[in-house]
Amino acid sequence: MGQGNGNRSVLRAARLRARHGFALEATLMIMVLFGVLILAAVGGIGWAMRTTSTDIQGTRVNYATEGGAESVMASLEAGMADGFLDDAELAALAPPSMPGITFETFAAAREGSPFSQPVTEGPYAGLFSLNQRINITVQARDGINNRSRSIVTVNAQAIPVFQMGVFYQDDLEIHPGAAMVFEGWIHTNANLYLSANNSTYRSIITTPDSVFWQRKDSNQRLNGVFINNNAAVATALNFDSRSTTAAQFVANSETMYNSRLKSGASGATELRLPLPTGMAPTELVAPRSMADNAQVQEVKFAWRADWHITVPMNAAGFAIAASNLCETGAGNPTIRDGSNGAGTSVPPVGTGSGDCGGIFQLTNAAFHEGRENTMVDVVNIRMDRLRTWINGSVGDRRTRIMYITFVRTDGLPITRYPAVRLQNGSQLQGPITIATDRPLYVWGNFNSTAPWFPASLASDALTFLSACWVDANQLVFIRRDACASGTTMNVYAAVAAGHSATTCDWQRAGCAAPNYGGGLENFPRFLENWSGRTLLYRGSLVSLFTSQYARLQNWNWRAYYSAPNRDWRFDTRFNDPANMPPGTPMVGSVFQVAYRPVY
Repeated sequence: MGQGNGNRSVLRAARLRARHGFALEATLMIMVLFGVLILAAVGGIGWAMRTTSTDIQGTRVNYATEGGAESVMASLEAGMADGFLDDAELAALAPPSMPGITFETFAAAREGSPFSQPVTEGPYAGLFSLNQRINITVQARDGINNRSRSIVTVNAQAIPVFQMGVFYQDDLEIHPGAAMVFEGWIHTNANLYLSANNSTYRSIITTPDSVFWQRKDSNQRLNGVFINNNAAVATALNFDSRSTTAAQFVANSETMYNSRLKSGASGATELRLPLPTGMAPTELVAPRSMADNAQVQEVKFAWRADWHITVPMNAAGFAIAASNLCETGAGNPTIRDGSNGAGTSVPPVGTGSGDCGGIFQLTNAAFHEGRENTMVDVVNIRMDRLRTWINGSVGDRRTRIMYITFVRTDGLPITRYPAVRLQNGSQLQGPITIATDRPLYVWGNFNSTAPWFPASLASDALTFLSACWVDANQLVFIRRDACASGTTMNVYAAVAAGHSATTCDWQRAGCAAPNYGGGLENFPRFLENWSGRTLLYRGSLVSLFTSQYARLQNWNWRAYYSAPNRDWRFDTRFNDPANMPPGTPMVGSVFQVAYRPVY
């Protein structure tokens, strides 16, 4: 028994020693395993850190290309302030500065041709925008040769003021006596009055208010108003917003004109032209004001001008000789450079054909204005001599926007009737806009001799004088012929000017003896007997305000003139943004339409 117990004790001790040895081995194995796992974890962390660092570097380069593209878009947005991007603006784009990043490729290029499309939403819905797709290519590299390349496509969109045949902010009246054919979209933001013996409209007509087949100043209703349908068949107007219900108006327009005549009943809406919010439309042609904010300055002709011409006057007329108009000595020169810095040249002082006194001529009481029943003090601009001087080789002679205004030297209000007149303008030296806050006259053909250039005329009022006009024959109230019967005057230019409005609608309460303003047919005004002659006009007629200076209601006082046959059309070349006249008021924007990383 004692020996057996002893043997058992020995066996237990051996088993314990074996267990202790296994535990030690197991512990050592576990410790080794943990060590391996820790080493693996440490190695994995190092690998992950290296991988993450590489990913961060690559991501940083990717962000750099996106940032470069955003920088291009910001520059393009600034360039679109005037509604148009030229090749020089695209070529001048520069990459942003980013530490550790090198831009190997940084370029913007046009994609395809400009195109026009309707604006379907937002404050300018219903208008057309002029669009240009631009591809922005950016390739960036960091210090360890991580590279990223992307192509961003953006749309540069411009909404110009000159985009339809006629735009009126106020009531639009069209009652021509002589034949009138008009082609181009006609829109008014107020009421439309149509009555004539022989007028044809070949394009869409819209108003958010009412269409009246009647005059605004009387109950006259003539049967010669024709509107084309989609098949170009001219159909006589025989209904309006007063003679039909809203539903009948819509149905009649659809049946007769394929809905090309639209009123508020048809869903036509007011169109807001691209002017800054709160800006009075008269400010387009008004002189500069220190109260003008940056947005107003972007569209106001006086601020955009290359040449800003201030003509001093006194109680007797002009207070300066034309030969001195271009003086640029001490003080405030009469011709001041506007938006293009101080580098623009002006003609030399003198009276030769290439001098200031040959290009500009100042004449007090130059002729009698029958419509306003007053004498006109004229700043006459010889466009042919201006063209010759600009084409000279000395200095920077660009003259894309010219603005003319008048001031009294004693600070008192101007009591005379100053105006600007363009003579011999059949051939231009390049794109040009002539603007003034006063009346503007065009004497003879304008921009009619090739090559055609984008041009616009902006003023308080616009009057066309035939090539046969002679100031000396118009010093008193007299009726004279506008050249021989059968002749044609040709004008190719957009127009932004004030109009003369009929005082009130004869059918509205409180309207007694309304005075007719002259209508669209007299928006470009006349002072001669044009009977049997034709005015061929191609452009865009925009009137956002009533004239502030040429404002007498003598639209045909004592039968002072006879109207021409009017062949008027919207100039479809304005559908190309490159053909907009200089300084055209626009709203411009740039937005992304596609992003493509290149691997």
